[in-house]
Amino acid sequence: VILHNVLSFTNEPPGRDPISIDKVRGAERAVSLTSDNFDELTKGKLVFIKFYSPHCPHCKEMASAWNELADYYQQPENNKNEDILIGSIDCTKSPAGKALCGRFKIMGLPTILYGDANFGGVYLEEYRGDKSFTDFKQFASQTLVPKCNPGSLDACAADERVEMESYIAMGYHELDAKIKQVKQREIDTKAFYADQFGKLQDRYNEQLAEKTSYVSRVNDDVRMIKEVIALKVKADA
Repeated sequence: VILHNVLSFTNEPPGRDPISIDKVRGAERAVSLTSDNFDELTKGKLVFIKFYSPHCPHCKEMASAWNELADYYQQPENNKNEDILIGSIDCTKSPAGKALCGRFKIMGLPTILYGDANFGGVYLEEYRGDKSFTDFKQFASQTLVPKCNPGSLDACAADERVEMESYIAMGYHELDAKIKQVKQREIDTKAFYADQFGKLQDRYNEQLAEKTSYVSRVNDDVRMIKEVIALKVKADA
């Protein structure tokens, strides 16, 4: 008599039963993130995070490459400052996984976010590249570097830091006024160059007309010279 695990008897299709899902989750070698540990584990880190589902076909296709990336950055020689974190978030895991995917407004799977995780991940951007280990590694090595922002002032150049600190010292109303000022400067700049372009276009049109007129006169001169030559040839015959 063979005794089966009661969990193996489900109405779920293959790959969606609890045992299969647990195997997929257990095979993840990246740091498992949830709404309970995200802020603590990612604080001060540069992150590369995969949002996935255990039964998503495209997620399964990239699982091996993602594990390889996680293994790579878990080696001390590849993450000397321990400031890079490769993470995974299961969007089907209730409640903490689902809550975190909702927090980042994840609409499709897999979704990969990257960047500076300060301030709860407000600086994270979506990765849209290819999904091989080589692609992930090359992108991470070039992109997961400290960038100047309010949470990473040490990454700022001297003039950037002065400007950033001036913004940090402002109140909400001042910051709102600053945004309007900068946007107005953008509008004025676009208007200036649109006017300059119009003037250049007018000058181009004038010079094009001059060239067309000159070429027409040259062609007329050539035609007349040829006609004279033809007339002379006929007269000498």
